[in-house]
Amino acid sequence: MKEYATGQIRNVALVAHHGVGKTSLAEAMLFLARATTRLGRIADGSTVLDYAADEIQRQITIGLGLAQFEWAGHKVNLLDTPGYPDFVGDVHSALRAADAAILMLRANAGVEVGTEVAWELLRRQKTPALVVVNMMDKEHADFGGAVRSLHDRFGLNAVPAQLPIGEAEAFRGIVDLIENKAFTFSGKGMEEKSQEVPVPAEMKAAVDAARARLMEEAATGDEQLMEKFLGSGSLTLEETRHGLCERVVQGDLLPVFCCSAYNNHGVKEILDEVVDVLPSPLDVRPAVGRAGDKEITCKPDAAEPLAALVFKTLSEQHLGDLSLLRVYSGRLEPGRDAMNTTRSRSEKLGSLYNLVGKERVECRGAAAGDMVAAVKLRETHTGDTLADKSRPVVLPGPQFPGPVTAECIHAKNKGDEEKMAQGLNRLHEEDPTFSRHFETSTKETLVYGMGDLQLEVMVDRLKKRFGVEVLLSRPRVPYRETIRTKAQDEYRHKKQTGGRGQFGEVHLKLEPRKRGDGFEFADEVKGGVIPNQYIPAVEKGVVAGMEKGPLAGYPVVDVRVAVFFGKHHDVDSSEMAFKIAAETCFHQGMLKANPVLLEPIDEMTVRIPEEFLGDVMGDLSSKRGKILGTEADGRYQVIRALVPAAEIYKYSSHLRSITQGRGMHAAKVSHYEEVPRELSDRVIAAAKAEKEAAHA
Repeated sequence: MKEYATGQIRNVALVAHHGVGKTSLAEAMLFLARATTRLGRIADGSTVLDYAADEIQRQITIGLGLAQFEWAGHKVNLLDTPGYPDFVGDVHSALRAADAAILMLRANAGVEVGTEVAWELLRRQKTPALVVVNMMDKEHADFGGAVRSLHDRFGLNAVPAQLPIGEAEAFRGIVDLIENKAFTFSGKGMEEKSQEVPVPAEMKAAVDAARARLMEEAATGDEQLMEKFLGSGSLTLEETRHGLCERVVQGDLLPVFCCSAYNNHGVKEILDEVVDVLPSPLDVRPAVGRAGDKEITCKPDAAEPLAALVFKTLSEQHLGDLSLLRVYSGRLEPGRDAMNTTRSRSEKLGSLYNLVGKERVECRGAAAGDMVAAVKLRETHTGDTLADKSRPVVLPGPQFPGPVTAECIHAKNKGDEEKMAQGLNRLHEEDPTFSRHFETSTKETLVYGMGDLQLEVMVDRLKKRFGVEVLLSRPRVPYRETIRTKAQDEYRHKKQTGGRGQFGEVHLKLEPRKRGDGFEFADEVKGGVIPNQYIPAVEKGVVAGMEKGPLAGYPVVDVRVAVFFGKHHDVDSSEMAFKIAAETCFHQGMLKANPVLLEPIDEMTVRIPEEFLGDVMGDLSSKRGKILGTEADGRYQVIRALVPAAEIYKYSSHLRSITQGRGMHAAKVSHYEEVPRELSDRVIAAAKAEKEAAHA
């Protein structure tokens, strides 16, 4: 593939609810562009873009796919994204790198749950978009209804740029309102042929009205075009496309097209408009990064210094990692030295490739605005910037959402822990929304993600790619222990065995501190009854005692401990003796100081359509939640609440089920609070039983 000038490049992401046909549309585009010789089918596992074993098996898109091809003198970089909310991280990656998007709808359903998620991301990123209504051949297909659903649900200015000739089993062609031409289809899939025909007589009035509306929309964003349109009532083809592109970039118009991607009907006509109506990298706002405290605009110009962003890392078992790069300014070529400005490391580029799914074609370079895959970058990860040393700019990486679910993970077979850790690191590299963390208080490794399906896929990949079988279980709640009142105690550690003995006596005062104030240790010993050299050992003993509190073995927090008296022996005293004495004394003192169990409280934001407000608030209250307030966000309501972490295991699945999949939430630990008495008794009894079972 030759190198294209910036103005001839189109970077387009496909986004939609799952099962709407993004991959089928991409496969049809690739076939028409002769980037593939056959039309890939999801059902028989022959698609170029869904090539991973688990994607073929599950018949869904799990990871971002890049397909680069040529069409009508342009280079199209098409990013096929997953539709399931569990894999939304790759939609964030794609939209960070794309200049525009195709939002797809099902003709017989219109706006669905995943459409809402996709539109929300497009709106937040201010990504220009056009709409494709797919599956026009399916039963109950309703093009007008799908367009209306965009207006009714989002208030969008969605305007048909095509009208279908027939719907459902009668779908046989389209009228292109931009060119004022009609086409009918014959044959299906690889045999598809379209033929220009006169506009059907019964559609003439509808076509004229829709065309006049489209021209008016095209003229609205440009004063000169508006004057011409008001004067003559029409625009040239060139003017219409230019005007539509301007409105799409401004974000206040969504032209709507229609097709049956599976049958390859209408895809060619959409491809023509992708290069004519969607913006090039020159038409959108240039990328802005920082160098120190200076803001730097990276102009999409090959003559500028290099600035490129790694927006995705692909990991292939036999070929290692591939970094997908979007070049914002300058030029990339193989063998070039660049600076990883995110990590302040130098990076030498090896081979560069254009991709069509997993197929690679070596390329000689990529200019500003283009995308390219680089093999085996040693120092560079997703979200990192590669730049010229002369202008060490750092570009913002994709902003990934926080995790919504967590599970405890452990290797099924002893000795596989290291292999598991390596596998988890690689999987995090590929999908940064999947992560792990070791919780010291419960001694558990936790994995975090965007939903149960994502975690299921990751467990599957650990087994198949890294040879590690793992088990997931409910994480233990990381409780803490503290005290309510002041207390003091003393303990003497004395051991006499042949030869030198052990002796240390400590007297400790304990008092509670404010929640979140942490631990404070004070030396209040007078007259050297405990020599200075043993005071650090006393503190160490207290700290060791705090690691596992006397109530249920959880870490102790928010206490002040003062050593104020003690005794020593000239011969038998040692650091170890004072450490043991302090640890035991601390536990005894705690039990006298009205000890309590604390639980983590999460601050949650739950975003739901208004009609579910009562149900979700009632549900949160039943989980011991405190509602802090609600606020409107368009057609949504956002609830803020404090909810005990113990009550929200698998909450993302639960929320989806009570909101028909339309609710979303985020949670972060806010603070710790006392556990209610009856629950505290249960936790302490369970800890005691577990301890006894371990010693049995």
